[in-house]
Amino acid sequence: MLRALRNQTKSIFFKCFLVLLICGFALWGVGDLTGRVGEKKVLSVDSDYVTVEKVINELNRIRYSLPERPSLQEAIKKGMHQSVLKKFEQEILLNSEAKSLKLSVPMVVKTKAIKGENAFKDPLGRFSQNKFLQSLKNAGLSEAKYLEMINTEANFKQISMPYSLNEIYDDKIIKKLMDWQNETRTLNYEIFEMINENEISKPTDSVLEKFYNANGANYKVPLTRNIKFLEIDPSIFEDQVVINQKQINDKYEIEKSNYLVQEKREILQITTQDQEKATKFIDLIDKGNDFNDLAKKYFDLSENDTNIGLLEKSELPVDSADKIFEANLNEVLGPLKTKFGISIYKIINIAKEKKVKYEDAIKDVEKKLVKELSVEILFEKLDEVEDLIAEGNNLDEISKSELFNKKSVPVKNIKMISKDGVIYSYSTEKKFLNKNKVFLENVWNTDVTELSEIFNSNEDTYNLIEVISENPDELPPFVKVKPNVYNDWLNKELVLKSKEKAEESVLRKNNLSSKVIVERTSKSIGKINDAFLVNKIFDIENKEINYLQSQNYIFAVKVLKTMTKKYTFNRETYNNLHKTFSRSFFNDFSNFYFQNLALKHKLKRDYTEIDKFLNEQEIKN
Repeated sequence: MLRALRNQTKSIFFKCFLVLLICGFALWGVGDLTGRVGEKKVLSVDSDYVTVEKVINELNRIRYSLPERPSLQEAIKKGMHQSVLKKFEQEILLNSEAKSLKLSVPMVVKTKAIKGENAFKDPLGRFSQNKFLQSLKNAGLSEAKYLEMINTEANFKQISMPYSLNEIYDDKIIKKLMDWQNETRTLNYEIFEMINENEISKPTDSVLEKFYNANGANYKVPLTRNIKFLEIDPSIFEDQVVINQKQINDKYEIEKSNYLVQEKREILQITTQDQEKATKFIDLIDKGNDFNDLAKKYFDLSENDTNIGLLEKSELPVDSADKIFEANLNEVLGPLKTKFGISIYKIINIAKEKKVKYEDAIKDVEKKLVKELSVEILFEKLDEVEDLIAEGNNLDEISKSELFNKKSVPVKNIKMISKDGVIYSYSTEKKFLNKNKVFLENVWNTDVTELSEIFNSNEDTYNLIEVISENPDELPPFVKVKPNVYNDWLNKELVLKSKEKAEESVLRKNNLSSKVIVERTSKSIGKINDAFLVNKIFDIENKEINYLQSQNYIFAVKVLKTMTKKYTFNRETYNNLHKTFSRSFFNDFSNFYFQNLALKHKLKRDYTEIDKFLNEQEIKN
């Protein structure tokens, strides 16, 4: 039922319905806690206001509508309450602005909104007066309240219209961006190998310590934790799975179709609304003309534009699929009328239907069965792990317990993990934790010396973490991080000495040996495959020789000429860029607009009680 309700949440009616549906949960879980605090005003403008209770109710509504059903404490940690406050702030400001502008919503707009609401339609899709009244009654809504909701949405559309409909303001910007994307640079360049580290004299401790003092910020270590953890996945229990031939045969019958590779066809497609042009195209094809040449001439389409890929029959429109799959290789079909217009097709490749050998299919089925049944065993074992935790067992004891069938699951250790997921070290480079966000959250949500709850980190893999200790933020002394300081110093010296050697070579020859035209989309230059290097080249603003570092090379480059290459205007690219700019403008202007509305209508914010209540919930957790 909840899934069905979630699918309806775009509807005004169902948004309200969800509020009322969750209200019971909100009052049950929060009403006793807030008491009369719930009546305190959080936001107020003139005679309109929002209470603490209203904010908590909305926060609960959002929580219960999410698939993962986060607890109130989890919702607070994720900042969901801040989004709720912002939503109410915008609503109260919009309604106040509508009143000051004396906006009205015509009855025809209200009628259209009501008639368009699916919740008020009969099985034939027609508006039903009885269903309208009954639905409002079931949701505890009056007609007046529902009309007020429609007014709010209509007011928003009227107020936001001047800055939401910005279809032409950014044409010049988009044109400049497209020109920028197609910019090219003509270069003289030469590539030099980095010198070998054996050519660098070993530094004294005083040199390294001086380097350490000059770059101290690089060696600071924030608050970190040391942990150990268990990783429990289905593969651990595969040796406990027992299957018989009947299970394998039954599974094969169910999945038999998965071992049949359907026929696929690679297709060129042209869709147009011009019947005359389509007919002429086919006439010329019949006279022996080339499909791609004609597509370019009559529709300005290259083969990349017309090739829709290797597709199965089910992936094609119903009105043309049969004809396409009955046609021969290289046959041209059309013009055919489809729901998209008039279409012309050419079949350029046919991948015939293939059937996986029975023996291979059976082996695959057996593997799938073992995996599925091992997952079932895993879930049974997780309950036993919970029991072991409740009995006071630590991580090492759990890893060696009988539930793993005398097969010890290794306890893994990670030291010095920061809240950002960076693993620090005094002797090696820092690196990122190769785990997802859920894992990191459990590292920092678990108390020191305690075990976390068992949590799902990736598909059917579950983890249990024990936090060993917490390390305060520090600037380690030079002696402690000397290996890292040496590596950093050495890398800097290698680049510096390599550049000096490259400059000497260029100065002796007085020229750069190679020439090339580079585009922004280029991924390599000569033997260097480095897109980042290309970006750095396009940042050069002088006509001097620049020395850039790339992997194991020094790249000496001089920009000779910058120009925009001729390119075919692509309407789809233009429209996509335009939409991106329009959305960005709308968001930026909206934020600025609401800031001004808050000043204009003297919005009062009092988050004292809501902060107090939310802090209490965090402490309880």
